[in-house]
Amino acid sequence: MKDNEKFYELEKNIRSLPEPDYDRKFTKETQDRIHENLILYSSSYEKKKKRTAIMKKISLGLASIAAFVLFAILTIPLLSLDSNKQGQQEQGEPTVTQNNDKEDIDKNEPEENLYENAEYGFTFVLPVSWEGYQIVSDSWEGISNDQQQTENGQILLIRHPEWKEDNPRQDIPIMVFTLEQWSSLEKGEFHIGAAPIGPTLLGQNNEYVFALPARYNYAFLEGYEEVENILENNPLKPKNVMK
Repeated sequence: MKDNEKFYELEKNIRSLPEPDYDRKFTKETQDRIHENLILYSSSYEKKKKRTAIMKKISLGLASIAAFVLFAILTIPLLSLDSNKQGQQEQGEPTVTQNNDKEDIDKNEPEENLYENAEYGFTFVLPVSWEGYQIVSDSWEGISNDQQQTENGQILLIRHPEWKEDNPRQDIPIMVFTLEQWSSLEKGEFHIGAAPIGPTLLGQNNEYVFALPARYNYAFLEGYEEVENILENNPLKPKNVMK
């Protein structure tokens, strides 16, 4: 209620009071009665105002409760459904975790073995399967055309770790020549063995020449094909020898 309306209501009630009798004078009794009516009106107005405020608060409270109940009705089933779905997924569809441990191990493993000979100056690349190989030292002999022994040198045999006396495997033989010996061999001043062909060049440095014997695999021992594959990749890398 606006202030003007309150004023008009108060004025209306005052006007409803009995008018004083001016001829009989405005007695004290009349004044008391007017005062009592004003008090009663004021009291009833305040009670009415309080009731209106209380009803507004009750209405707001009921509206809040109704909103909460409606929210609960709408959301609880959805939460329940999501929970059930999550439970079904955990029970019926286990999470698959990819294990990369094997890949990590494979990456850390060396892909090759490297044999290094500092005396003659070369390195030789071997497969991983040759881990634990042995180096066996042997010798070669050169014979001149008049059947006289003229030259000799060393052969290094790289031996597979599974080689056995009763079951030998194919070695990788590396013949070592000096530069002068190799030059004489190429000129035909001597030959090695009865083969009509000479050794096959593998590489050379500033002091030595390295070669593969002719018919080294004529016995077709176990693993000879693997040795052929190794040699096809040019595994020998010469390094200059420091004088």
